[in-house]
Amino acid sequence: MEYSPWKKLVRSKSGLRIVLANDDCRSPFLLCEPPWTPDSESKNCTDCKSKFGLTLRRHHCRRCGRIYCGHCCSTRLPLPRMSFVDPVRMCEQCADQTSHEQDFFQRHLKVLTNGASFVSDSSLNGTDLMLCKLTPDHRYLMFDGTSQDPIDILLIKSFSVSKDVDVLDCYEDFNSGGSSMQLVFTTQEDSEKHLKLTTGPDALRKMGSSWILAMQQALKFLYNMENS
Repeated sequence: MEYSPWKKLVRSKSGLRIVLANDDCRSPFLLCEPPWTPDSESKNCTDCKSKFGLTLRRHHCRRCGRIYCGHCCSTRLPLPRMSFVDPVRMCEQCADQTSHEQDFFQRHLKVLTNGASFVSDSSLNGTDLMLCKLTPDHRYLMFDGTSQDPIDILLIKSFSVSKDVDVLDCYEDFNSGGSSMQLVFTTQEDSEKHLKLTTGPDALRKMGSSWILAMQQALKFLYNMENS
């Protein structure tokens, strides 16, 4: 499986962005730039309802594309979900949502792409380790040290975590990792499969638990995007 590392710098009306040359390798966690509300269709600020005029200018939120006054659209934040080079202007609602996403992009995605070692349920002696990691384009789970085929992250149907004897549904608890996880996913041939991974020996357990927590956050992200 090959991935294109080529990126290009593009300029849109929202600012400079670094994007992949091949859009087929686009991360599923990224957002497309929104269409901007035309100036002619907005006489008042979307938030405070102040009327635009000579002394009150219009400003577009780079995340939602709606029009606000300068006071209601004054925050500038990095927006990795749209691949902007520099911090961009956002309305208060989008700025709050973006702030909550920073931990995922700055910490959890790095944990997933670095990978962690797990024991597969197919291991004959319970000690054979496999390295599980997210590909650089964030589209597949790859497995080193096993014959397991890559898993398309968008084809994961459900995800459960076991912590000691308690099994936590991934959409109900996002505050802790676990000692094992089970994936239910669909293959490219439309067949349903299950895969259970258990954290490795003590020296690797903390890293495995952190990876499971990051995976929970990733699937929550995709679940919210699909249902938003």
